[in-house]
Amino acid sequence: MAQNVQKRSVPVNEPDYSKPKLFADLPERINFDPTHLLDLFNTPVGQSISLEVTSAFTLSGLVVSKANDQNSASVVLRLTSRPGARLIFTKLTGANTPIKYIGRIISLTHGDSYEINSENGQYYFKKKGIYELVTE
Repeated sequence: MAQNVQKRSVPVNEPDYSKPKLFADLPERINFDPTHLLDLFNTPVGQSISLEVTSAFTLSGLVVSKANDQNSASVVLRLTSRPGARLIFTKLTGANTPIKYIGRIISLTHGDSYEINSENGQYYFKKKGIYELVTE
């Protein structure tokens, strides 16, 4: 018996590089101390919080979710200071490794984002295009 097999094409969304920039007023790199964000882990889901990352960069918003396990803790903050954006911040711990922080500030309706990076023990937010972090 012959089967009628149809080829299906998967729709591909072209990146929209004309999305507005959410962080146009901020530099490409923002050095910060991640311990300034640790209050996020003690803030209950549903509560608002405002944290000064640097004197020129404050994150304000609502804690929308949290997760914890033996080697990590994560929190998601829906930003009111940058409407449409979410901060995802994670603290990684291990028995034989130093504490490490990772995270991003993203908005799928905007063309730019920030990713947390570290270099020689110094943490910083690095500006990236949204399509460098996600695909639609």
